Amino acid sequence: MYFAYMKIAVAISGGVDSLYALIYLKEQGHDVFALHARFIQSNYEIENALKKVCQQLNVPLHIIDLQNTFEENVIIPFFNTYKNAQTPNPCALCNKSMKFGKLLEEAQKLGAEKLATGHYVKLTNFINKITSNYGFCIQSADDLTKDQSYFLALTPINNLRSAIFPLADKIKEDIKQEIANRNIEIPVAKESQEICFVPDDDYRAYLLEHKEKYNFDSDKFGDVFYINSKTTPQQKKKIASHKGLWAYTEGQRKGIGIAWSEPLYVVKRNVEDNSLLVGSKEEITTKFAMANNINYLVPPHLWYGQLYARTRFREKQSPAKVYIQNAYEKLEILIDNPTSTKHIINNYHIINTPETKLLIEFNEEKQIYAPGQVLAIYDENNFLLAGGILY
Repeated sequence: MYFAYMKIAVAISGGVDSLYALIYLKEQGHDVFALHARFIQSNYEIENALKKVCQQLNVPLHIIDLQNTFEENVIIPFFNTYKNAQTPNPCALCNKSMKFGKLLEEAQKLGAEKLATGHYVKLTNFINKITSNYGFCIQSADDLTKDQSYFLALTPINNLRSAIFPLADKIKEDIKQEIANRNIEIPVAKESQEICFVPDDDYRAYLLEHKEKYNFDSDKFGDVFYINSKTTPQQKKKIASHKGLWAYTEGQRKGIGIAWSEPLYVVKRNVEDNSLLVGSKEEITTKFAMANNINYLVPPHLWYGQLYARTRFREKQSPAKVYIQNAYEKLEILIDNPTSTKHIINNYHIINTPETKLLIEFNEEKQIYAPGQVLAIYDENNFLLAGGILY
């Protein structure tokens, strides 16, 4: 896969994926060293196991303490997003600011030419009917059930071009077997949890446990209103009180705790008046999505063919129309290259401003998304084109 001899830092957590990346690159003949980041309070049992494995492999191990940076760039935004009645995606923020941000910087300080990770994604030459020389870009992994490209949608492409992804064409079960064949003990044998700093993936318990430290008000009780498609603001009906908007997510059914004649779903969280809107299943579908804080991995004048979008990790890309919007400049461009290429190029001074949004119009109705999550745009070849924050 990688033919040129390089000095490569391999980010290892102790799990099977990053351990395999280390073994694979060493066996390919590269000059590798392991790099373990302390993002949260250190687990010395895991660190000792990592030292043992690296000694077995005859690979240098560097442990970098990044707890303060991680708190600033991931944990504090995590709390702030919930304060704003949105649902954060800390893994995407971590990839952007930590793994392919601060950790990449530390790897380069130690002399690494590249940083390898255990992500299931490809970094390969971007090609379509418009261009074949844009350069390397992110593409979905061969194993789509493990593909993690969605979590890289906010990371700048120049940072990702300094990375190596040895698991691009690998299958999880094959990786486990290859490590077993080498009689190497995996420091963290179980699958990694969704949010590394939240024990047992119980974000509600984590928010409550640390609410004083991060000035998180968990007791902002408010009104719950029942709505339907014909309801006007004046006609919405109060049916209960909620326990804080942070405890709900758009599309949620279980745990609402309101007895009603039909199953209720969360339709919207209104920060303005601290109200929760609920309704029937028919009220939680949409054909539209909006995102800001746009990160272009491929400039939009190079997008071609049918475009696809994802508004959550555990869903397939859905065909959609993609518009670039800037209300201040009265700009709206349907990305339909090559017909829109000139229009896009002429307006790059607007497209790259913070006020510019992406509007998505799906071909079919979808379940409503949770504001604060990531929007990821793909092309028909599974290349990741752009990402943003849904709102």
